[in-house]
Amino acid sequence: MTAPARPLEISIGISPREPLRQWGQRVAQLEAEGVSRLWLIDSQLALKDVHAGLTLAALATSRLHLGPGVTNPLTRHPTVTAAAMAALSELSEGRAVLGLGAGDSAVFGLGWRPARVATVEAALRFFGPVLRGEAGEWEGRSYRLPALAAPVPVFLAASRPRMCRLAGELADGVILMGPAQPDQVAAQVGWVQEGLTAAGRPRQAVQVLLVTTLSAQPDLADALADVRSWAATEARLLADLPQLPPSLLPFAAEIQAARATYDYAQHLSVHAGHQDTVSDALTATLAVAGTPEACARRLRILGATGIDGFIFPLLGGGRHERLQTLRDQVLPLVGAG
Repeated sequence: MTAPARPLEISIGISPREPLRQWGQRVAQLEAEGVSRLWLIDSQLALKDVHAGLTLAALATSRLHLGPGVTNPLTRHPTVTAAAMAALSELSEGRAVLGLGAGDSAVFGLGWRPARVATVEAALRFFGPVLRGEAGEWEGRSYRLPALAAPVPVFLAASRPRMCRLAGELADGVILMGPAQPDQVAAQVGWVQEGLTAAGRPRQAVQVLLVTTLSAQPDLADALADVRSWAATEARLLADLPQLPPSLLPFAAEIQAARATYDYAQHLSVHAGHQDTVSDALTATLAVAGTPEACARRLRILGATGIDGFIFPLLGGGRHERLQTLRDQVLPLVGAG
């Protein structure tokens, strides 16, 4: 096995078809393949339970850092999440990390709306001290965990200005969500910096990671087909932006159509019918797809925006082969250009 030249972080969900008893073995293999941090998707109506999966992952590994990527303060009460993260910190011997967001498929699947920015801010202000072993306040009451083996860093998933600034002000890290377009990513990094500046924090106080969906294959058509379902998910989210970045303006009508046809019951499914609304051109704009060399070029451009690293969603079907291609054929080329 070739060791990756940089930390290798992945986002993954436990498929409804995957036996939980085999999940620990799968994660142990990911650790052996060089994955440094695993973000497990929390989407209770589309995937198997995030905390059961994290418990099994912690028991099956010894080096891998892991946590929900991401949970929210609506479907899971913050005190419940804090207790779950304390358990994960103990089981993993200090390798736990919390990914927090406003809520996507977990809340949309219930017919709810994502948490307001004020609610997310309150959750950050609660989790920060509580996951350091101190007292934190939620809805006017003070809480402290009965036990915490080791502090748990808190990362905020963000895409828009207010959430990015909030990450800069309060979080240990930010998980940037959005299209793989340098104009948008550079703007997001700038918003994070505004939050850092407002709080008087140095840039190194926040780790900035970009979620980047990638398919490296010899044939471009195959690579685009591979990431089309994810592109439909991303297009649906972009439909709510008050203003699209310049690189996406030509796709405005297509992005609106993606939202209108989206089926949350098929969230992140590679067989989702709603993916047919997304063209090759939009897919290629939102995701990174093509030969390993082409993918590495895109990653170099995105890396120059000021981010600290990437989180790669590990799509279903041939996950072992996908990881090997990313690790051995794409990432070594990123620093070689």
